[in-house]
Amino acid sequence: MKSRKYSFLLFISFCFIIWDMFPQYYTSNDIYKLNDKQKLNNLLIDSISESISDVNKKGLFFNSLSSFFFKKKQIRKAIEFQKRELFLYEKNNIKNADYHNALYVLGYYYKLNKEFKKSLSYYKKTSNLNLFPKKKAQALCEIGFIYRIKGQYLESFNYYDRGIKLLKKHGTKKDVIFHILDLAITSNQMEIQSHIISSLEYLKEAIKIINSHPNLNTSYNIYAIYTSLANLSIKPQINNLKQASVYYKYLINFAKSEKNKLFLAMAYNNYGELLYKQKKDSSLYFLEKSIKIKVEIEPYNSLINAETYRNIANYNVDKNFFFTALKNINNSLNISFNLKEEDYVPSKEQILQTTDRLNISKALKSKILILNKLYLKSKNSKYLNQIIKTVNISDQLVEIILEDSTESSTQFSWRNDVSKIYNYGIYAARVLGDKDLQFQYLEKNKAFLLTQSINDNNYSLNLPNHIVNRELHYKKQILEIENKTLENKQLKDSLFDLKFNYQNFKDSIQLAYPKHFESKQKVQLISLDKVQKTMNDNTIIVSYALQNEEITGNISSGLLISKNKTIPFAISNIDTLQKNLNLYRQLVAKPLNTKEETNQFSKVSHYLYQNLFPKKEIQELIKGKQLTIIPDNQLQNIPFEAFITDTSSNSYLIEDNNISYAYSMSFSDINNNIKRTQTKEFAGFAPINFENQKLTSLEYSEKEINTISNNLNGLSLTGHSVTKDSFFKNATDAKIIHLATHADVSKKPVIHFSKDSLNLHELYTYKNNADLVVLSACETNLGELKKGEGILNLARGFFYSGSKSVVSSLWKVNDVATTSLMTDFYDNLKDHQSKSEALNNAKRDYLKTHTLSEKSPYYWASFILIGDTAPTFESDYTLYYIIGFFVLSLLFLFFFKKRG
Repeated sequence: MKSRKYSFLLFISFCFIIWDMFPQYYTSNDIYKLNDKQKLNNLLIDSISESISDVNKKGLFFNSLSSFFFKKKQIRKAIEFQKRELFLYEKNNIKNADYHNALYVLGYYYKLNKEFKKSLSYYKKTSNLNLFPKKKAQALCEIGFIYRIKGQYLESFNYYDRGIKLLKKHGTKKDVIFHILDLAITSNQMEIQSHIISSLEYLKEAIKIINSHPNLNTSYNIYAIYTSLANLSIKPQINNLKQASVYYKYLINFAKSEKNKLFLAMAYNNYGELLYKQKKDSSLYFLEKSIKIKVEIEPYNSLINAETYRNIANYNVDKNFFFTALKNINNSLNISFNLKEEDYVPSKEQILQTTDRLNISKALKSKILILNKLYLKSKNSKYLNQIIKTVNISDQLVEIILEDSTESSTQFSWRNDVSKIYNYGIYAARVLGDKDLQFQYLEKNKAFLLTQSINDNNYSLNLPNHIVNRELHYKKQILEIENKTLENKQLKDSLFDLKFNYQNFKDSIQLAYPKHFESKQKVQLISLDKVQKTMNDNTIIVSYALQNEEITGNISSGLLISKNKTIPFAISNIDTLQKNLNLYRQLVAKPLNTKEETNQFSKVSHYLYQNLFPKKEIQELIKGKQLTIIPDNQLQNIPFEAFITDTSSNSYLIEDNNISYAYSMSFSDINNNIKRTQTKEFAGFAPINFENQKLTSLEYSEKEINTISNNLNGLSLTGHSVTKDSFFKNATDAKIIHLATHADVSKKPVIHFSKDSLNLHELYTYKNNADLVVLSACETNLGELKKGEGILNLARGFFYSGSKSVVSSLWKVNDVATTSLMTDFYDNLKDHQSKSEALNNAKRDYLKTHTLSEKSPYYWASFILIGDTAPTFESDYTLYYIIGFFVLSLLFLFFFKKRG
């Protein structure tokens, strides 16, 4: 047996010798001969492979050739023969450890060649098999690596975590340490405390391994472990700068003793960054020392230099050396994008090829900040144009990352990251007078993920029902586990397995229905021109960007849009505005029982009116118009209806305007055009009493529901029959869904029923067809604020599940006043008024019929309309058409009779 094995290896060696007899070189004068030699080489290989009858030996032959070319750094050739090995196994239906290994190696070669999409595909196939457990574990870690360079850090951590656990059982200690160090790099690019702590635990485990295994106690492992410990120590979630300083000083001395330039360059950069965080001038000394060290190992040299130049740039910003800062940040970006010219715009391909997207994102933000500082200092518009150019690069980068990511935490993290960048773009476009660009950035910075989800959900309905239902089942299971605390190790593993299987399912669907995914449209943001073409003369849209003070020197931006005019405007003194917004929020959410409170509210409310509609031209233009407000940040938690427009008469904005709200015009455009099918007009739900003893009875809600349902065709459920199941069963096909109940606002908002509750995450897997959802409950418009996206609240949840418009509340509502408002609101709807007119008229009627403290906005201003404003019940003009036709016929007959 051994002799046969050695004979075969000798045979392979002989093949290599023969191969080397045919030198491969390219000359411009002898292309024909070159091709002949290549043909001869291929013929030789084919001849040898055909002479091998044993499939496994033939597989080993191709594997050996692949390894040979890999060692010669001819990766394309290595891939070619690795694919031939794999094809051989698949053709002969051989599924063994060699097949498993071939998949893994092919993924590895594609990774080295920076063909990450193909690499990921083969690694996923490897991770789906259990033929060679070590390769499965390594593939999971390699998937973690690719997700990291793609900017998907949560996914990266989860794959590393699972892979390392398997490597502890099936791999070597060397494998375990290698991937622990990789996981630590991922954690350093995250802000999740639990993951950072897990990484620190893994690093402690790595120290134990190298202490007990001398062969693993290498200079690289020592340096990498302590570098990761130091880097994680300075994260805000740990904030142990003193310990980090000890580590970095040790690493500098260690690198010097090892005479390792790479280690020393990294140590100087890291220590310099730490000193910069501590606002110490010695920071620059160590950063410059890092730059001076010439490391010839790529890509490490580029990664270190790019990060060091960024740190030097930030140091110079703090010292107000803006030109020096700009030069250094350009150096950082040119290295990252492999650009030769300063301020050259990278192509999409160059952005795709980048492997350190977090550092690039930070560098782009730094550059925008520097350019903004230069503009504020010089008022030279060239810096504003450069800001816009840089914002567009950032936009492309984040778009590429979000295109691949399916993890909501990753998506929200990058949306938060890019939100500040869009705000700079909004500001620059406004100052330059580019209204179209200002509108574009405003739209990009609002509810993009929700818009994308609505678009995807609607598009996926074209797939077969069994596929749609299976995907829905996966989503439900994932959301249910995510909604629980994940301290339990078993829950974490279950969640990973679910997401792993869900991703495999989605990959298989994409293979089975390629045309569906090829034709699938990405969200196209609506243009300003298209918005204006769809508007009438009575409509005004006002979109806000409530920016941070440091961005624009204490000034924010807004854009007023009418059918024939667009007015950009600035909002001054943002710090004062923020204080007044907070005070307004407190006063509007309680009855104004004293004269002092009323006067204070009047003053604050009028201040907000004057500053959020800051020009006389704007105030005159909006009078008597239908106002659609697209709010931002804290503006999403206040009612514009209660702004005082005139302090002498204490007139409210609502007395002269119908007001509604929108997430963005792009969202409205997509959401309003979704086809909805309803079989009943109304589905109302009022639990009244609750098994949860912390919840008070809502005695007036029964009257509210019954009064409304008397005028509408549908059903109303009250009392103990109102459960989560009865809601899901009866609300799906209703034109109007009305919930008169309790709700809680938190990071996990819920709606309470008589015996159970509906969590926000459950709305993400429930489908409704409602033209209107009315959440007659407390604080249903409140929730966790996500910058660049909006508030994760119950209103958003109902939009996600299919609603065209939602009425929700901003604070704890009064039961009696709510019943009165809602009754009038539905009477107005039934009278064919638009949703906006119906709600605003109900509020105006309330103001006319109440006096003194009962006129406080607390009683009437809490409910706001978000989304479509069109009538729920269109007027029936059939009778008018008949009468008109009859009259015209009589006139026609009269005319001809007279002529006769």
